[in-house]
Amino acid sequence: MENCHFTEWERVFVATQQDEIAGYCTVSKKDCIPNVAYSPYISFVFVGENHRGRRLSERMIDCACRYLGGLGFETVYLVSGEKGLYEKYGFVRIDERKSFEGHREQIFQKTLDWTE
Repeated sequence: MENCHFTEWERVFVATQQDEIAGYCTVSKKDCIPNVAYSPYISFVFVGENHRGRRLSERMIDCACRYLGGLGFETVYLVSGEKGLYEKYGFVRIDERKSFEGHREQIFQKTLDWTE
């Protein structure tokens, strides 16, 4: 995503419930960590307060992973300060770096295997 525009395969995944946006996440080439070769990323994972506890983030991440796997990507990355959440979805912490804003963030990786 450059200049607030999605390019090529970058996307926004939106979860709705009863015509209301319940959550969203993005798939993009880059995230908030400069000077790394990691790509693609699942980013901006958000679920509204009224919709939490229904595994929406897990389902959105699964959809994003399936999309990226369908494009031929073998690995996906995610940046977060959360501990213990994304590991439940098969992500492994591989690095920790400073973001553009100077915050220390964890970088997680997941191998995509959709041969099932």
